[in-house]
Amino acid sequence: MIAAAIAIAAPASAQTAQRPANETLVVTTADTLVTRHPYAESSAQMYSIWCQVYGCLGRYDYAQRKFVGQLAERWEQRDEVTWRFHLRKDLVRHDGGPGPTVADVLHSYNQVMTDPQSQGRFYLSSVKEIRRVDDHTFDVVTKEPASSLLGQLFDKFTITSEEIFKTQGGVASYNTAPIGWGPYKLTNFAISDRIALERHDAYPAKVETSPRNVLFRRIPEPDQRVTALLNGEVQIARLIPPQLVGRLENVPSVEIRRAPSNEPMFIGFSVKTKPWDDPRVRRAAAMAINKDVIIQRILFGMADRLDGPVGAQQICYTTPIDQKTPYDVAGARKLLAEAGYAGGGPVVDFFTATGRYISDRQIAEAITQMLNQAGFKATLHTPEFAGLWANVRAGKAPMYYMGRGLALEPSEWLSQYFETGVTPRIGYDNPKLNELFERERKTFDIIERCKIIREISQLIETEAPGIFLWNHQYVSGVRKGVRYVPDASGEIWLPDVRL
Repeated sequence: MIAAAIAIAAPASAQTAQRPANETLVVTTADTLVTRHPYAESSAQMYSIWCQVYGCLGRYDYAQRKFVGQLAERWEQRDEVTWRFHLRKDLVRHDGGPGPTVADVLHSYNQVMTDPQSQGRFYLSSVKEIRRVDDHTFDVVTKEPASSLLGQLFDKFTITSEEIFKTQGGVASYNTAPIGWGPYKLTNFAISDRIALERHDAYPAKVETSPRNVLFRRIPEPDQRVTALLNGEVQIARLIPPQLVGRLENVPSVEIRRAPSNEPMFIGFSVKTKPWDDPRVRRAAAMAINKDVIIQRILFGMADRLDGPVGAQQICYTTPIDQKTPYDVAGARKLLAEAGYAGGGPVVDFFTATGRYISDRQIAEAITQMLNQAGFKATLHTPEFAGLWANVRAGKAPMYYMGRGLALEPSEWLSQYFETGVTPRIGYDNPKLNELFERERKTFDIIERCKIIREISQLIETEAPGIFLWNHQYVSGVRKGVRYVPDASGEIWLPDVRL
């Protein structure tokens, strides 16, 4: 293990030179790489990586537009609160050990719910218990009907080995023995720098042309990502901002791949802090922002406008909501006057990371100017993403620009941010909205459930505990010879890549 770590920790250019081009895939990431603990981080990237290392019950296949199994081979709904899952029996652990059993599922559930470092309790918040039926069959019993359970569990609930945990030092095993059942093995994790994976050749349906070795290199600066791609240091450069796409055009060795996303970009408020406890002030901020100008001038049209929190790539999207918040500077000033700020203000602090999202600083600078033109006295702050994210999760960020990845199932993320008591990120409390969330969870007819989600979307848009802006179009630069079709998740399912 140490030898593998040393080898993969070598400079990327040296690795590329030492290995045949068809064996190694180097991919950029702008995300933070803060912990090897699979339950201690809540981000789309790490959910994806841990699902490919340890394994998840299943994932959403955007090409087929349906949920497909990974560690689970099938599942069925037995009644309104009981879902039965059947584990595969053809899997081999990375160390040659046995495939996953219900003991591993119960162990993983316990880790998510009781580990002090866990950041995943929200996606299991609807679960009352998990019951063993036999070694490879278990029931998930929910506290109340949960129509979106698959969207909550799949792609996030990582299954880790109870045996490895007990024999390799408990939580320390995540550092020393990251052994699972996924299609790739973890060989190196350098905090804030890189993650290295190796193909697990005992994984069923292995494809010989999928990359044998994969290196995720953290390159937060977009200019550096483009340069690394042009120099051949990486094969896939993700999150290329619109203003840099021109550098890749007409380059024979590079192809530009675009895909819509299901990552809603939004402004969140801590609504228990002034002035954001007043819905008039929140609506004034929403009316001050000209989404179309930002999409056209900063994002070069490479984003899809959001009116309400549900976009076209999410389950239950039909058409935009009926009552959209208009861009109206005069209307914003009128609302501020009604809220007691006729003479100017209020003074607000606005936070964004830099380099975490596409053109995030430039967008936040434009939004700050728009807020000030409408009468706010806004100051922009650009902390490191890790610090900002910690404050958001604790409810200590008064106003922030952020994306919510893996928003395929809209009710899940909307509940996470806007239902009373689920997380402190927004701190919103609306009994009517809570009642709608409860009704939605009990509604299994997809047409009726989507009608309720539309009501939820309209209420949130009207009350404005968050301002929904757009879904970016994901733009990746890909070296010729790499077959990679991006999807709306923004992440890479490595077995689908061909070299």
